[in-house]
Amino acid sequence: MKLGICSLWGTSLDQFRSEVRLASDLGYEVISVGDSPAGWHEMVTSMTLAALDAPHAQIASLVTSPFMRHPLVGANALCTLDELTGGRAVLGLATGGSTILAIGRMPATQQEIRDEIAAYKALFAGQEIEWDGRPVKSLRFSRPVPIYYSAFGPKALELAGEQADGAIIFAGDQHPEVTKGKIAAIRDAATLAGRDADKIDIWVTSYISVRPERQQAIDDLKAFIAVNAMALRTPEALANVPANVRPLIEAFQTRYDPTEHVVVGGKNVRLMDDMGLTEFLQDFDTIAGPESHMTEMMRQLEAMGVSTLIAALPGHADPLVTIRGLAAARAAL
Repeated sequence: MKLGICSLWGTSLDQFRSEVRLASDLGYEVISVGDSPAGWHEMVTSMTLAALDAPHAQIASLVTSPFMRHPLVGANALCTLDELTGGRAVLGLATGGSTILAIGRMPATQQEIRDEIAAYKALFAGQEIEWDGRPVKSLRFSRPVPIYYSAFGPKALELAGEQADGAIIFAGDQHPEVTKGKIAAIRDAATLAGRDADKIDIWVTSYISVRPERQQAIDDLKAFIAVNAMALRTPEALANVPANVRPLIEAFQTRYDPTEHVVVGGKNVRLMDDMGLTEFLQDFDTIAGPESHMTEMMRQLEAMGVSTLIAALPGHADPLVTIRGLAAARAAL
């Protein structure tokens, strides 16, 4: 089982770099950086710093979305990073969370994601494209950067299987059958598209805290747990929310502040607690507990075909403890 972190450069550059360096020193294979321009420092700059501090790991965006950069600009940035790192760059793409909230956009449609993936594939291959009805020149310094799609719903999982080099899925320790179903959907879509399903690399990212007691771990993760409400914005997702909770989720979404996205103890955490949503949201996409629990989760995920487990860290109250704890848990496999 490979290990990764997702980090962001916020109020402290030293904190960001210490997370990356510790993960690198402990043999983590993936260092990823989120894209949240209203609340955190710039993604590509942060990825470049991470590449220098983690000289052997893959360096991935986790994740960016359409509408933030023209594909030519985004592709050039990733190709530049790939050349700098000797082939370690990965483009992680999603429909958009705090990124698109900050610019007043709704998440990208699956067709828009399909178009984005096609544009990046062509640019990474040194080809010209057409974008918004206009011709776009090819990259002089193109490179074959892999594309991973962070997929949630059925259509997204299908698109990941059809088009992406890898899939990023969120998963927790409370609903393993959901994770199994997502992976099966990706593999089935790849097979139907005539691809080798086993070649679709599967990354799982989760809000992880390694603590002796689960409740202590949950307390570490509240800034992340609040984000779970934002993953319930589509009509399909909201339909699965209990009727008595649905109005609270919708009200929370309208009041969510993207400038404090995954800020420990921030406005969004206080709002979630005040609205009584913490208990409901904590069961989604969290892995919380002692090292032995982490080891067992890694065994389960490996058996499902997951190659890499990524701990999301920007909203974690004590991320270095979890980086060390996950490394110890893997050593016990």
